[in-house]
Amino acid sequence: MSAYHPYAEMGKTCRTRVIEEKKIVWPSLIRTTSGDKALVIRVLGKNDIGTAAELWRMSYPEVYGSIHEWILFPEEYEGRVALKENWESDSKDRMYAMILGEEADTKKIVFATMLTKFDMNLQVEASFIAIHPDYRQGKGGVRIWSELSAFYEWMKDTGAEYITVFCETWHNITQYIWFKRMGWKIAGIFPGSYTRWCGDRNEYRGCTVHFYRLINDGGAYSTKPEEWQLIPEIRKLWDCLEEINKQSEEEISVD
Repeated sequence: MSAYHPYAEMGKTCRTRVIEEKKIVWPSLIRTTSGDKALVIRVLGKNDIGTAAELWRMSYPEVYGSIHEWILFPEEYEGRVALKENWESDSKDRMYAMILGEEADTKKIVFATMLTKFDMNLQVEASFIAIHPDYRQGKGGVRIWSELSAFYEWMKDTGAEYITVFCETWHNITQYIWFKRMGWKIAGIFPGSYTRWCGDRNEYRGCTVHFYRLINDGGAYSTKPEEWQLIPEIRKLWDCLEEINKQSEEEISVD
């Protein structure tokens, strides 16, 4: 590429580095929580696929007909999702990982989260969270959300520098969790970003709220507003977002 030149000389307000192969590796996970109604937090195995797909159908059927609908169908999992039986290779090669929460005493899977990696961007998207409908309220729901919040530390170990998540707008629970409890920054509101099922054979385009967090020194390699070229209206939007993001519970830190 030495014969070509970027449109503008950027990277003056941040660190730069030599381009090398970049790889996100899913860390293995198996952990049992303490206290009553302990949960086993672990990665997906082959024997879990049918149960996991059923959990997604009960908890997130809105993705039917969308680019993510494969999570509803067990036959789609192998070849896509990292499985514990093939972890040494799958953790490097599979684009998706799925973490399950299983009750230690009953062996019932009560929540799942699906994550997507983009190696060359050193990005992980916490794409979806499914909580069994019977476990969304009361102490059980609080316990599960506490465990899901801990995934932030697990994501650090992937080697990612940029983590994103989007929240649906048919409720504001997840928006509150990511912004007020986990301290992630609002990236924006994307009207009509994904198709969503609304019953029978009908769909609509849903609106999502997007959040981000820089980790593992990712902020040090990110350009700063001083070198951005923005029209006044977009600069005003950025300033507004920065003011709002000060209200998140945690501040983003660069390790």
